[in-house]
Amino acid sequence: MRVLRRQILPVAGAVVGVVLLWGLLVWVTGVPAYLVPAPWQVWEAGWDDRGLIGEHLLATLRIAVAGFALGVALGIGMAVLLTLSDLLRRGTEPLLIASQAIPPVIFAPIVIAVLGFGDWPKILVVMLGAFFPVAISASVAMRDADRTLVELLTSMGASRGTVLRRVRLPGSVPGIVAGAKISASYVVFSAIVAEWMGSSVGLGVYLQRSRAGYQTDQLFAAVGVIALLGVLLFWLAALAGELVLAHKHTTAHADKEHQS
Repeated sequence: MRVLRRQILPVAGAVVGVVLLWGLLVWVTGVPAYLVPAPWQVWEAGWDDRGLIGEHLLATLRIAVAGFALGVALGIGMAVLLTLSDLLRRGTEPLLIASQAIPPVIFAPIVIAVLGFGDWPKILVVMLGAFFPVAISASVAMRDADRTLVELLTSMGASRGTVLRRVRLPGSVPGIVAGAKISASYVVFSAIVAEWMGSSVGLGVYLQRSRAGYQTDQLFAAVGVIALLGVLLFWLAALAGELVLAHKHTTAHADKEHQS
């Protein structure tokens, strides 16, 4: 409910305001529809082509969700390794940061040229885009976990693995959630770029075909669907994060009551 109140309703109001302003400007300026169609023309084009758009949407959603899930899992795994090994962290973190200077539009053609045109190369492109925010955010959260508990367990002879399992991993949940929310905002863009480089289905393909055919109303409709998909995935990640954090707090409270 907090996500609904704090995010969905304000964004919905902003979207309505933008659409009304857009329609007013088109009506006042009289700009040709082949340049900037009115909102109702975009809606009509999208509705008339809803079957095809739905087919492309499902293809993009499959790639985005699979890449996101793998990216989050890989990011958590990398964060664990970076936390367990200071040497690995010092050698790897600069490379991870440098990799973010390369946008998907550059490395996607390389991945697809090497691995082919199936779904897995596109999933890999999305995964690489989703991986970095989770890896860095989770790694920082694990290192900054409750230092008093870490020192206490270490003084009692606990291994790094025990400290990781008992303190660092539970304490890194907020960092993992924050990284996953950032990643969720990237995955649709990464999926679209991967589809541009080599695919026969997906919103990226639909977007290219609409642009090539000068079907501006369909082009705007595709952009709207892509934007909505990106926002939806971000909201779902935020909602999942709230549920995970709520469960963590409930479990911690129950453990304290049990100990007392």
